[in-house]
Amino acid sequence: MLFDNLVNEYEEWFDRHSEIYKEEIKTIKALLPKGKGLEVGVGTGRFAAPLGIKVGIEPSKKMAEVARARGIEVIEMNAEEMNFEEEFDFILMVTTICFVNDPFKTIQNCYKALKNGGYLLVAFVDLNSPLGMFYEKNKEKSKFYKHAKFFTKNDIINLMKKAGFKEFECVENLYGESLDNLKFEINKCNGGAFKVIRGKK
Repeated sequence: MLFDNLVNEYEEWFDRHSEIYKEEIKTIKALLPKGKGLEVGVGTGRFAAPLGIKVGIEPSKKMAEVARARGIEVIEMNAEEMNFEEEFDFILMVTTICFVNDPFKTIQNCYKALKNGGYLLVAFVDLNSPLGMFYEKNKEKSKFYKHAKFFTKNDIINLMKKAGFKEFECVENLYGESLDNLKFEINKCNGGAFKVIRGKK
């Protein structure tokens, strides 16, 4: 499992880039509904815990252990294996879509797991942003992004539409070409790197 050997580095990244992490949390909160939530690819619980999401799925055993220590109920499975039916008010994925083997199947499974009128929020680094282009160009050197597939805003919306989602909203943050030199501001989607797209079932 890719992330089993990267738990410490993953945690250290958030400690080292605490301002970026706080801005990402704020950006997700701008579209986060109330109700019973699930995080797909919960990792170490870095997003679920502060956002009040109690349940997550995660294929990495070592990441799941850390998330459980943060109070998250973690089911160890891949997103493609997920088989809930109309159980959640909303589902969140944060930079998970770029690591799943089958993005469309993952989004279909999310659709099935949501109650009618529920929401899917997909947070990701946009390939068309300056930071996304930087990551894509240098991904061979990155322990995290070496195996990632980056998407554009339209890629994600098209996948979600195909799965049945509608009424899309999008907010973004993180402007600039490198992590050392970012401007922070939450806006409607245009040129920012960290995007959150919300669609309704």
